[in-house]
Amino acid sequence: MTTTRTDRARTTADDPEFIALIATVETVLAEWTGPGPVRPHGVAHQDPRTGLLTWHLRGLPAQLDHLHAALRAAEPAEVRLARTLAAIAAIDPSRHGHTGPDTPEITTAYKQRNALIWTALALAHEAGVPAGVGHDPTDPRPVVVYLELPAGQVSWHLPAHPTGWDGHSTTAKYARAQAFVDLAAGP
Repeated sequence: MTTTRTDRARTTADDPEFIALIATVETVLAEWTGPGPVRPHGVAHQDPRTGLLTWHLRGLPAQLDHLHAALRAAEPAEVRLARTLAAIAAIDPSRHGHTGPDTPEITTAYKQRNALIWTALALAHEAGVPAGVGHDPTDPRPVVVYLELPAGQVSWHLPAHPTGWDGHSTTAKYARAQAFVDLAAGP
């Protein structure tokens, strides 16, 4: 039997066991999070409900982070797209009236917003939401990302890549891509 996108949505976002598992992992991660980037380890914890004593062991937080990411990735693309659109709205300086000049904080916020917009474009395609990229030569940020949401179209202007095509061939492109894959894989 083939699983459809609708079946997947019902078995994740609407599944009480899935929601409870996400909540449990988030709670455990929150308990592990210490001040700054340091997480406690080797600390005893007694569960007040069961009286059981457990030890927080080194390495477990990384495993839980991986599990949490995997569980979030199992959510339907529509849910991840909605979460990404909310993040864009929360961080976008232009939504909050910014018109310039840019400060380092504003520049950072726009970089984060722009990365989220590209993520939203990919998620829209995955979710079956019509979306694409256009060009607006009249704007200093000529790249335009469009999403056709059920409530109507949304779009964002993005800066163009600062350099043009370097003349590479298709063969060179994939050789460069493979070199990066090899570099990222390490020794």
